[in-house]
Amino acid sequence: MPVERRKDPNKVIAQRREGNNLRNIPDILIPIWQIKIRERFGIDVDREIARYIVLAAHEEGTWKKQRAVRKIEDILRARGMSRDASTKVAVDVIKMAIGGKSREE
Repeated sequence: MPVERRKDPNKVIAQRREGNNLRNIPDILIPIWQIKIRERFGIDVDREIARYIVLAAHEEGTWKKQRAVRKIEDILRARGMSRDASTKVAVDVIKMAIGGKSREE
């Protein structure tokens, strides 16, 4: 009787990641979310930051919010903000735009 080989866990993970690709979100959502955030909260966010907000909002799970906070924080630090200030702004933006709790709080 032949031995049945198990599937390679790395291939299974890669297939699931392909199915849940973050790039499947339409680009039209980015300007819509920019307008939504401007109207609702009175703050302007640029396209780069809005992209991470859209990704966090339209994907399930808190780790996506954590990733968005981290990416926005990196963008703000690259633009000259201090680490503490950029962390606070990033958490506040995600919290306002999406709601819920993130581990970064």
